[in-house]
Amino acid sequence: MKKSLRLLLALLVTSYLSEAQVRYLEPVFTDAQISVMSNVNYGINFFAYAPASIGGPQLLPLRCDVYMPDTSVDNVTNRPVIVYFHTGSFLPKGLASPMGDKTDSAAVEICRRFAKMGYVAISATYRVGWLANSTDLDLRRGTNLLAVYYAIQDAKTMVRFLRASVLGQGNPFKINPNAITLLGQGSGGYITLAYGTLNKYTELQLDKFKYDNASSTGLFGYPVQAGDMYVDTSVVGDWNGFGGKVTLTGQQTPLGLPQIDMTKRGRNYENFPGVPSDVAMTVNLGGALGDSTWLEAGDPPIVSVHVVQDFFAPYISGMVNVPIAGQFYPVVSVAGSHTAVRLSNQIGNNAILTTNWNDPISLKARANATLNPGQIHHILPFDIPPPNPALPFRVNSNPWDWWDPNDPLSANETNPNIKAQSLAYIDSVMGFIAPRIAKMLTTKGYQIPVSVDENSIDTKIIMYPNPATTHFSLSTPKPIEKIELVDMTGRVVHVNAPYESFHTVRTEHLPKGVYFVRLLMENEWYTKKVVIQ
Repeated sequence: MKKSLRLLLALLVTSYLSEAQVRYLEPVFTDAQISVMSNVNYGINFFAYAPASIGGPQLLPLRCDVYMPDTSVDNVTNRPVIVYFHTGSFLPKGLASPMGDKTDSAAVEICRRFAKMGYVAISATYRVGWLANSTDLDLRRGTNLLAVYYAIQDAKTMVRFLRASVLGQGNPFKINPNAITLLGQGSGGYITLAYGTLNKYTELQLDKFKYDNASSTGLFGYPVQAGDMYVDTSVVGDWNGFGGKVTLTGQQTPLGLPQIDMTKRGRNYENFPGVPSDVAMTVNLGGALGDSTWLEAGDPPIVSVHVVQDFFAPYISGMVNVPIAGQFYPVVSVAGSHTAVRLSNQIGNNAILTTNWNDPISLKARANATLNPGQIHHILPFDIPPPNPALPFRVNSNPWDWWDPNDPLSANETNPNIKAQSLAYIDSVMGFIAPRIAKMLTTKGYQIPVSVDENSIDTKIIMYPNPATTHFSLSTPKPIEKIELVDMTGRVVHVNAPYESFHTVRTEHLPKGVYFVRLLMENEWYTKKVVIQ
């Protein structure tokens, strides 16, 4: 009986949220209705930097965590997918940063939010490791390029795994394989930007991707000449993860995976050959594009979020800098997020995102021509100058991150974020990217009201997150003269007169339930609903 009552209550809550919110734009499920599948194997491949403690370089599994509305409360069978790639400088967690894993705080938070909006959200690992502090520029730059290249191959494997689950496994995640969006944060942003743009052999033949000097060993243990390419596809395969096949010995490793013949040239394991790996859209929070010439008409749409003063990955264009043990190592010149979005807009790749973007976050993103040259659409710039201009590397370039203070290197991080501050930045990020992903989905047959009526104040009021736990934030087109929070009995439980257009209400002291938020602006009252859980 109790189980039946709990199920009925869950269905009632889902029904309420579905009526109050718009699926794929806003939360329609609660935290309790999200199921998580941890450490799902989505493929295997050669890990060149596997530690000696487990046997050194060998084939190892690629893993992901899957967040999705539980099928007991969600009967939709064509759910769009968000695949999230974490940050970490393409190095193991703790080596350069306290971040660098699929369970990073921001990764979990953003995946959970998308799952509550009705998506299947996946936080994926990828191969990491490179010679970041080598004094040999060829080794530093070449191994960094290979780290990104391996990660692109892994991302392709992730997408093919999802498609293969639909084609041959009965669609266990209940997804639409034609509605996959990649979302990369920091290092993950390099992956997502390259994923949709690197698709020609000639794009690997740029001078900055070639050896400056001859070497007797190169990157793969054999002689190379100046001008040879860093990426040898006969060894590592192409950008899709095909070619350069490993030779298997027929034996198994101590971990139970196929053993490869290290005397042979190939170092790539082909996962899901014949399965397509195209995606519908890419989003990046930081990161950069390997080269602007990679972009061409027909590539997936690009939406970006970036701290303008980012020292490590340029906003417009410039050098990638990687922090290791208090030093900063320049790697390669790249195109920044603003350049990638500007070009994507110009050549028509972002045309499917065209609508009336007059919500407060979009207007703010285009308001300042200094922060957003050309005041272009589809990039959200954050203005966070370093406290000391003489120390540009002390910039908060990843304000959405927070971490356990006991994590390795946490005391050395350049941005002393706290969870509440990071959640507020994630609020803004979600308010910017979610409507654009939803707009893309309308081209895939999803019925989602995305366009905003610029003449309606009510539609310009943004409230996020909803449902809320510790807080919710309001962004309004006019200053809030008065705000009231009213419970379902009609009792006013919170009153304030902030007279500001962005205001956060703390909710951790309030009982769980449904509340009305009443806002007074220019002598007019507006009412919204919020769920506190």
